[in-house]
Order: sequence, then structure tokens, then C-alpha cells
Amino acid sequence: MTVNSIRTQIELVLDELPVSEKKIAQYVLSYTKEVTQMTIHQLAKEAEASSAAVVRFCRSLGVTGFPDLKARLYAEIKHIHHVGYFDIEPDEKVQSVIDKTLSNTVQTLHDTVGQLETKSIEKAVEFLKEAEVIYIYGVGASFLIAEDVAQKWIRLGKKAYAISDRHLLAVALATQSQNALFWGVSYSGETSDVIELMKAAKNLGLKTISLSRSGSSKISELADVSLFTARAPEAKIRSAATSSRFAQLLVIDVVFFVYSSSQYELTVKQLEKTKQTIQQLNE
Repeated sequence: MTVNSIRTQIELVLDELPVSEKKIAQYVLSYTKEVTQMTIHQLAKEAEASSAAVVRFCRSLGVTGFPDLKARLYAEIKHIHHVGYFDIEPDEKVQSVIDKTLSNTVQTLHDTVGQLETKSIEKAVEFLKEAEVIYIYGVGASFLIAEDVAQKWIRLGKKAYAISDRHLLAVALATQSQNALFWGVSYSGETSDVIELMKAAKNLGLKTISLSRSGSSKISELADVSLFTARAPEAKIRSAATSSRFAQLLVIDVVFFVYSSSQYELTVKQLEKTKQTIQQLNE
């Protein structure tokens, strides 16, 4: 089934919402067109909720506010085409799997772009510039993302470490100055090890960045800067997990390129030095 991004996000978080926000979500899904013409107070009245609940609902979706929500809903009813999410079926033909995998990836990337906030990216870049050392942590597939962050900033001359051993990382955090930065990666935002290390970093006075799926989560609430990917539907065969990895890499790439653009000449110089060194190794 092909689905549109913001309505999909609402459907995916529906069961997790408090009662007041759930009433708003159900009303928005039932009366999407009408909502685009309402004020926040009108929606609250029609959904038998409060204006504050509408604000919290927008936050749960990862949108910047009610005007942003209305703009995205309006875009969808104007039939802007999105590719959609598809589950893999038993004994599916190879070409069909190829098409569905591409569709899931494209949809997740498209939806993730809608979650990116300029101010959050700029603040993350500022933290990365100021940090004397960067520690990145994730569990399972998220550790692959952590390694990608480390290798990118190492090439720019930063001390950046993706450490898989949580005890060793805790020791490293404890012995660093407050100019160190901790970046926690967890798609769910609820991975216990990431949460505990985020708390440790905060207690030690380190600045923190989180990368998780859209909506409220423990690590996004703890972090000084929260970055989000789209919230992809869960599948029996977890195509969503594959798509979410691409979405996380997209966010990392955006932060990396904004960082690089802000100090362009130095970036070019550093990348050229690393390129030459690698070429010498291969000679």
C-alpha cells in the first residue's frame, strides 16, 4: 500500500499517544482537508481537546508546530506523489523485491528530509566544531552509523571515536574535559545502553547530540541537540530496519556537509591530505 508521509507518521504513533493527543490524531486522520483550514483553537474544540494538547501532538510527530502540520497535510491532499512503503511477501519475484526495496528507501529518505530542522543541524555543527574530542555510540546496526560518524570527522582532523564497549566508553567519558562531545545513536531512542551513557555524559558536563526516529524518546529528551529520521512502518521482514539505516546516514551526511561547507578551505585541505596518504599506502 502506498502511503503519504505525515499521515503515515500519525498512524504509526497513534497507539503510543496519550488520550488527549490520540483524539486529535483521529480527528486529523478523519478530517484532513478541514484541519488545513482551522486554527489551533478550532482543532482543539472539534477534537474535544486543548490547544496545549495540539502543541504536544505536533511535538510527538516531530513537526515544528501546528502551521507546519497544516502545511504538510495540505501538500498531501494536493496529491504530491510519494513512493510508499511495501512489505516483502512470501516467494516474491526478484524484480518485485528490488522495486520494493528501492521504494522503501526513497520513501524513508523523503520523509526524513521533512524531519530535518535547520536550527538543530546548525547547533549540532557548532557543537562538533567546539569539541576537542567526539565519542559516538550505538548498539547493533546503530554502531555502524557511529563508525560512519567517526571516520568522517577523523578525515577532517577531529579526534572522533566510535567505541562499542560501553564500560570502556564510560571510562573515556569520565576522563575527558568538558570540551568533549557525546553523540548517541538509537533508531528507537529507547536503547538502554545509549540512554545510560547519555546520562553519564550529561552528568559529566559534556555536550550531547542524539539521532533517533521522529517523536519523543528518552535520548531525544536528554540530548542538548536532537536530530531525527523518519519513522518507518515495521514489517514482518524488517525492510524498515534497512531503510532506517539509509535515513540515519542521510542525516549524518547533511550534518557533515554543512560542517564542511562552513570551513570549506580547511575541509578541502584535510581531505586532500588523507587522500594522498591513502594513495601512498597503495603504491
